[in-house]
Amino acid sequence: MYKTHKIRLNLTKQQEQHFWKAAGIARFVFNYGLERWKKQYNESLINHDTKKPSEFVLKKKFNAIKREQFPFVLDVSKSVSEGAFKDLGRAFANFFRRVKRGDAKVGYPHFKSRKRTKPAFYLANDRFDITGHCLKIQKCSGIINMAEELRFEGKIISGRVSRDCLHWYIAIGVEIEPPNHIHQKESVGIDLGIKTLVTLSDDGLQYENQRLYKSELSKLKCLSRKAARRKIGSNRREKARLELAKLHLKIANRRNDYIHKMTTEIARIYRIIGIEDLNVAGMVKNHNLAQALSDASFAEIRRQLEYKAQWFNGLVVPIYRFFPSSKLCSVCGAIKAELTLDNRVYVCGCGNVMDRDWNAATNINAEALRIVAGMAISTLKMDVEMNVRPNSRQLSVKRQLNNGVHNYTPER
Repeated sequence: MYKTHKIRLNLTKQQEQHFWKAAGIARFVFNYGLERWKKQYNESLINHDTKKPSEFVLKKKFNAIKREQFPFVLDVSKSVSEGAFKDLGRAFANFFRRVKRGDAKVGYPHFKSRKRTKPAFYLANDRFDITGHCLKIQKCSGIINMAEELRFEGKIISGRVSRDCLHWYIAIGVEIEPPNHIHQKESVGIDLGIKTLVTLSDDGLQYENQRLYKSELSKLKCLSRKAARRKIGSNRREKARLELAKLHLKIANRRNDYIHKMTTEIARIYRIIGIEDLNVAGMVKNHNLAQALSDASFAEIRRQLEYKAQWFNGLVVPIYRFFPSSKLCSVCGAIKAELTLDNRVYVCGCGNVMDRDWNAATNINAEALRIVAGMAISTLKMDVEMNVRPNSRQLSVKRQLNNGVHNYTPER
């Protein structure tokens, strides 16, 4: 399994110039490949003998002409241009997947802009070396200082250098074995919300919604007006833009830190985690809730839970998005159809009185256990029909539960 450690770099002026050049070359190669891809695809529509484009064919053609036509790419590591073609191939793979799935926004790959694109480039594992706090990159002069040592021990797969508004970073991917983790508790249901960010079915434990964007909104508006009033292209406008970018970065870092700590704690404690399969893209179309939903980062919470649960040998079970978790009584099973968003306490005729979010989380937990049990039973029946031995059957159940539940959606 792969883990990535992102480390800040302390560069000299000469090293920073090299990084800017490498990021510019990566952007140039991506745009070159995209232009050739479009041209070759249009030719294949007219002339059927012309093959459709691919990243490997384009990379081969580029390597054949780069020394004569683009000699400046030789000033940086060979993996910089190779990584750009990999990014192009991945962009088209995502595009074709969304087209096949019928998404409303397919996201055709577009050219990268010097002003709007995040500076970044790829490094293969044989193009850089790490020793303690020291980083050595091929064709980059001197030893680069890293703010901390690499935390993981294992085979280094690759690295990606990137920059935010302040610093350069390197994200190092390492292949390591997951720990033999033992969970403290079996299962939990998670209800996501705006008033309370996360409510757990385990005794109604709640994580507050810090509303970090909203708390800094007045300052963001002030800095946005300040940047907009500056003359385009002036140094004062660039200074104001950088000040605004720093505040956005501060908000994002605080949000990521809070979500990482919360999801790590949940993934460590609970083996089975039930969570609603929310249509976040559709929910943000409600302009009254769009800002609050984006500030809460529901999709990021689920993404982190999925890979962290897999790391700790657990399960994340998405619950059918139309499952009436809030309207269903967790005691008697009755459905309260007239429940509104203003009703923060769930009151049922059977005598059940509890917090609305706690009731929803309890129902999500029960539904997640039902889904897991149904998958285990169906797997056992299949193994019996195939006359699988008991020990192999148990391994098959465990393998499917550990690897197959993450993207499972129950039929209705």
